[in-house]
Amino acid sequence: MPMQPWFTDAKLGIFIHWGIYAVDGVQESWSFYDDIVPHDQYMSQLERFTGAKYDPREWAGLFARAGARYAVLTTRHHDGVALWDTEYGDLNLGKDYVGPYAEALREKDLKVGFYYSHSDWNHPDYASTRKPGRPPEQEDNRYSEVAAEDEDLA
Repeated sequence: MPMQPWFTDAKLGIFIHWGIYAVDGVQESWSFYDDIVPHDQYMSQLERFTGAKYDPREWAGLFARAGARYAVLTTRHHDGVALWDTEYGDLNLGKDYVGPYAEALREKDLKVGFYYSHSDWNHPDYASTRKPGRPPEQEDNRYSEVAAEDEDLA
């Protein structure tokens, strides 16, 4: 798929990591994967998450005032917790936070992006006995610079 024409001129975009890890202010998913926070402690944030101050219209207004042209929301990180009420799996917030986010951005004429992690470190089939850690950065990372004529690598 070719690069979207608007992306070259967008200049500024916002990437939002927001989920249960906001409760205790710990690093998303990696904190339990890397044994920084015990898994049970990390997952206890799920029952304490309220989203009470979630205001996607306020976010969209801030992004627009900052000059952003798009924003990407992490709809599910590696912890497997979905930001929408889904019948698949039991790790969701019981409420849709994704739809109102998209509506608010569109009201401000901002492009909407979603990040969804296929990895689910809470799923019983995930190979949790093998913890490879983070991959080392490579000097020839083909994702670091993309020209307009290149393919969309996202």
